[in-house]
Amino acid sequence: MKRYSHRHDSRQRGFTLVELLVVIAIIGTLVALLLPAVQSAREAARRAQCSNNMKQLALAAQMYHTSNGSYPSGWICLVSPQQNDPVFGAAAAYSEGFGWGALLLPYLEQKPLHKQIGVGGVANPAGGTAARLDLSLGIVQNDLSNGGLSAVGDAMTTPLKLYMCASDTGFTGRGQLDAARQFTNRPGVPPAGVSNYIGVAGHRLATGTVRNTGIFYGNSSTRDADVIDGLSNTAMIGERETQICHSGTWLGVENPAGIPVSGASGFSHVAGIDFPKLNFPNPDSNGNTIWYGGCGAGFSSNHPGGALFAFGDGGIRYIVNGIGYNYYPTTGPEYPSATNSLEPNYHKNTSNGVYQAMMNINDKIPPGSLNNN
Repeated sequence: MKRYSHRHDSRQRGFTLVELLVVIAIIGTLVALLLPAVQSAREAARRAQCSNNMKQLALAAQMYHTSNGSYPSGWICLVSPQQNDPVFGAAAAYSEGFGWGALLLPYLEQKPLHKQIGVGGVANPAGGTAARLDLSLGIVQNDLSNGGLSAVGDAMTTPLKLYMCASDTGFTGRGQLDAARQFTNRPGVPPAGVSNYIGVAGHRLATGTVRNTGIFYGNSSTRDADVIDGLSNTAMIGERETQICHSGTWLGVENPAGIPVSGASGFSHVAGIDFPKLNFPNPDSNGNTIWYGGCGAGFSSNHPGGALFAFGDGGIRYIVNGIGYNYYPTTGPEYPSATNSLEPNYHKNTSNGVYQAMMNINDKIPPGSLNNN
């Protein structure tokens, strides 16, 4: 009987070069298809974190209002009772003042930091009683001249995660404030703690203690009752990114009386106005965007197509770049007239766009659809 033996080839057949190339091409295609989805998911998570930060800041501002009867001042401005501004008095040049971000620290579980850097509120703006960032900076400057950075100076550079948007990766480490926001009047003082969240000053390029149309301006004490247009219709805090539009700081303002046309002075450390279009750099002849026509004095973000804003009722809304914009600069009697030729004056006029209307507390203009304009 004939027997047949079954022999199995023990050699393993390998992939051909063509097969390998096909597999690599398929993998590459899958990665190309999946990468945008992964990036989109990551940005969605970062945006959610950023929205939560702004929510906490808005709630802290409301708690401040409950405790003190008004929202914190946009920035503290040391005034002289001998020279009278139409509202509070005359602002002293280069009298550095704490900003709304520093004033909110106790309501953000940062009482030790608030005490360490010497923050206080405005007791009597017309009489000149105010928190003194200039004194705190003087302490830091003196300590530096004696050989080291003091605990006060170290605290001023503290990177507070609550003031930093995860989508903005333009800064790392401590401080890292843009050169346009440093306290250059105090040589050697380190950059202040960075902030991606900027208070809404309103419609005007108003410096010092001149009244503006938003919630935060120099020595402001805005109350809920002052927001005639409704808290849900009025923006309180917006974003500004670091890479193009110079961000800001939670600490305060170098020169409350300064116009942020060039150099490192003025309200733009902590507040923004509605004249610059959203996410619109509009650089000057030197290529920077710190002048009032660009987002260095307005609002911007690294989120695609728009930016987040916190409204007076605590709601967070994503405002798109294409929101209705029309800046109407006619001088009106409602607020003190300009002292600088560049100052866009405000008038209650229906020609103002949705973007302008949402940053005014009492223009009585319905802001319309904030997300579809």
